[in-house]
Amino acid sequence: MRKLIVSLIVLAAVSAQAQDDGSDALLRGLTDAAPLLAMERVEIELTPSLEIEEFVGVSADESGNVYIFQRGDAADPIIVVDSSGNVLRSFGRGLFARPHSVRIDAAGNVWAVDSNTSKIVKFSADGEVLLEIDVGDVPDPDAVSCAAADVAFGDDGLVYVADGYCNARIVVYDSSGRKVGEWGRAGTGPGEFNLPHGIAVSPEGDVYVADRENGRVQWFTSEGEYLGEWQYGGRVLSVSFSPDGEFYVSAEPKGAPQMVEAMVLKIDRTDGSVVGKIDDFGHEIEVGADGSLLPARMSAPIVVYRP
Repeated sequence: MRKLIVSLIVLAAVSAQAQDDGSDALLRGLTDAAPLLAMERVEIELTPSLEIEEFVGVSADESGNVYIFQRGDAADPIIVVDSSGNVLRSFGRGLFARPHSVRIDAAGNVWAVDSNTSKIVKFSADGEVLLEIDVGDVPDPDAVSCAAADVAFGDDGLVYVADGYCNARIVVYDSSGRKVGEWGRAGTGPGEFNLPHGIAVSPEGDVYVADRENGRVQWFTSEGEYLGEWQYGGRVLSVSFSPDGEFYVSAEPKGAPQMVEAMVLKIDRTDGSVVGKIDDFGHEIEVGADGSLLPARMSAPIVVYRP
């Protein structure tokens, strides 16, 4: 089997060290003693091999097919493979300036977020464009990323957008793409954000947000009422729920080179404690129908952690 060829664009921000604001010690203290999760690490090699670049989003459908969202020009931005890595289809060419995250709703539709234009495209599983949402209010259109970061779905058809780059808010749409509300502002207090980078809806319908630069997870009612938060320190990048309600967070220290000292954490939702970890980077994380963990690692190889 030919190996996946990945040409990674290394941005200066990836290799540079950011200033530790004092919270890295908290993150390391919470995670150093956490046991490794008993999961099998499986590397996926694409057949036929495709040249892709930074894959920033990874999701999976009910059948276990994996949807890879990548930033290269040599292949379509969304590539769909089966559990063995066989390429099934690809789509989305010409629709994205800067791919950022991909999610699959309960009906199997594929939602992809552009962090440059702040546009969100809803596709059928086969790649037909079903809906486009223009979040708008981009403060600096010339910036690489100054727009939406992630999307999540409620059982009532509501669509929640983490509009994190430059803005600091959650924007809510109905199933037709009509804006019905928003909440949040810049800051460090309850209900405030410093780059809401990831978002997920719990089985109970509450909205959990990865407040990246504040190093915490906050959660809210579907109407935006603040319910609580857990402080982890460092950067909290992404959040995801398994079908049975298990909760996962991806994080990394601020003072270490990005993608080097990173982890995916399993969280006890009764108290926010870390009960297990995987030492890997997850720009976005998703949990498959079978409980598999899928971290968007940004660089080769593509990996699935299977229970």
